[in-house]
Amino acid sequence: MERKMIGAFKFALSIVGLLVVTVGQASAGPIVTVPTSLSPGDSYRLAFLTSGTIDATSGDIDVYNMFVDGFGDPLIVSDWRAIGSTSSVAARDNTGTNPLVDGVGVPIYLLNDTLLANDNADLWAGPIINPLGFTNDGVLSPGTKVWTGTRFDGDVGVNSLYLGRAGDWVYLGDSTKSTRAFVNWGERPIMEVYPMYAMSAVLVVPVPEPGTGVLVALGLLGLARHSPCAGRRK
Repeated sequence: MERKMIGAFKFALSIVGLLVVTVGQASAGPIVTVPTSLSPGDSYRLAFLTSGTIDATSGDIDVYNMFVDGFGDPLIVSDWRAIGSTSSVAARDNTGTNPLVDGVGVPIYLLNDTLLANDNADLWAGPIINPLGFTNDGVLSPGTKVWTGTRFDGDVGVNSLYLGRAGDWVYLGDSTKSTRAFVNWGERPIMEVYPMYAMSAVLVVPVPEPGTGVLVALGLLGLARHSPCAGRRK
């Protein structure tokens, strides 16, 4: 009787494990690095939530840029930057999305082919169009806090709780929010670990090269124009 109970218990555990794996797989979606709503030659950026975590103890912005770049480059090679601020570098400047410096900018998309923001001003004036909760693994996060060290407008600000502020707390955002709380929700101790937001440099939708048939047709047209019989009257 006891063996039967143990066997039944193990079977139940195996079913639970299978369900967990199935649900995990179902929650993952395809990664889209070229938005389907754009046309060849259009410019855009991508942004995502990292699947890994890091603490906020470093005051060097390059530490965070290298961190997010490690998750972004396997998807599409770019100069991936962290949406984060240190004492000397603001998130909007680190990502090249400062409306006062970088102008209007380009639309920013998530990796699930949805729009995050129409342009630079839209990103920092808020609210954003969709929460920045889609990860580099193709999973929509059910909710997590994110290191940013950044104010609502993407700036560092005086006496802000920026990344690397020694012995203090740091600003973090909420990946479930589409309000300006996506980048500034609250603060947590500097030693805790959380993911970060990553943003690509400006990307361009590839322009297809002319097909072989088109090239052949153009070649034949050129031959016809230079043929000895071309233009000869009967």
